[in-house]
Amino acid sequence: MANEIFVPADFPTISQAVTAASEFDTIRVAPGIYNETVIVNKTIQLHGAQSGVDARTRIGSPGSESIIIGSGVSGAVQLVNDNVVVDGFTIANNSAGPGIGTTNGFSGYWVFNNIVQNNTFGLYINSNGLTESQVKQNVFHNNNQPGGASGSGIYSDAGVQNLFIESNLFTGSHATASIVMIGTILTAANIIMSRNKMIMDNSIFLLGTTNVKITNNTMLNTQGNSIFIAGGTDRTEIESNILHNSNLNGIRVDALFGTGANTNIRAKLNSIQGNAVAGLNIEAGSYNTTPRRLDATNNWWGSPSGPFPIGTGDAVIDPDGVAEITPFLTADPLALPSQVFSTGPIQRNGSNAQTIIVDILNNDPLNPAVIEILGFFMGTSGGKTPYVHELFSLAPSTKIQKTYFVSGFEEYEFQFGITGTDDVQISIWPRDASGNLLPTQRVLSSELQQISTLTPLLP
Repeated sequence: MANEIFVPADFPTISQAVTAASEFDTIRVAPGIYNETVIVNKTIQLHGAQSGVDARTRIGSPGSESIIIGSGVSGAVQLVNDNVVVDGFTIANNSAGPGIGTTNGFSGYWVFNNIVQNNTFGLYINSNGLTESQVKQNVFHNNNQPGGASGSGIYSDAGVQNLFIESNLFTGSHATASIVMIGTILTAANIIMSRNKMIMDNSIFLLGTTNVKITNNTMLNTQGNSIFIAGGTDRTEIESNILHNSNLNGIRVDALFGTGANTNIRAKLNSIQGNAVAGLNIEAGSYNTTPRRLDATNNWWGSPSGPFPIGTGDAVIDPDGVAEITPFLTADPLALPSQVFSTGPIQRNGSNAQTIIVDILNNDPLNPAVIEILGFFMGTSGGKTPYVHELFSLAPSTKIQKTYFVSGFEEYEFQFGITGTDDVQISIWPRDASGNLLPTQRVLSSELQQISTLTPLLP
């Protein structure tokens, strides 16, 4: 019969508990900091203090988390047997490798409800695919320490099959990619990525993969290409994703590293808009139309008139003419909650306001908010001049405070664009030179004026 083992009540370290455990036992780890590299070589369940609690709803308070800080090249937590469960931990600060590592000799890994942050990379996921492995409800944040595969949230290059990546949050601007799947040497196949959110983070990167489905993900303000199909892939399906405002392309198709052209790409029912270069950018020679053309029909491109050059939406760059893009959708099938507010002009003339404090609270327990702030100063008449422009992500159930100078202005105005949730509260509090609040000039959320769009910064 399987037993429960408690850390530190039964054993002072997690590693000692693993050594003592039998197959199918459950190890329950109390809140605290555990400075050790944990190697799980048995089919057991490893439950942290936040087991079963969605990591996307947590703030990572040390008093409530089981925190593992290890230094293993193969992972601070290493899973080297079938059907191992890791649930409810914070795994952080591994400068030697990933937060969690698995091997391609086994399968059936369950990685649930973990905060994985500040490692060289987040999760090194490899599997022989005999049993499906699942990665669900984790937060991958700022895994950018120097080293191999640095800057990736989830990474695989040693063979992975039968993998389900669902409902994870990627933040902190991973320098390489949110998710990297490489199958050029060993197979990377039969992978589903669903309902993940990448907020001001990085790409989903595919190289040499087979049978990958990317569906119902939200990728906002990606620091690169939202979906990067880099070469040698076959059977990639991209369905019902939100791909907005990347600083390169919504979908990029290329043929890098001599891997050859891609085949069998289908992209449908996606919301693609606001991407800096193009909604779909297909490098010459990167797609083989045998057995079929690249199917990008029935997508929203940001305009009812369709993608550029047909209409005024995001561009489609297709020098070889390999893609089908009509018909296109004339309305956004996946419109995000979006609001724009203004303080209206606030007269400072005659007051002693020197700074304003802007308090922003995301009350949504699950969804991050993307906040854009514009600040303008002006005289009593004439035009207004921008002097503040910030764009950032605010995690669920999180507050941030910003301070801006207003001294020397006759009047000022602040505008706030909010995307991703309707549950954000904003208040503005002027202060004098001594830091005292000036309540007669404060602006509460209920007093903000809803406007149709942010004022463009350029004429």
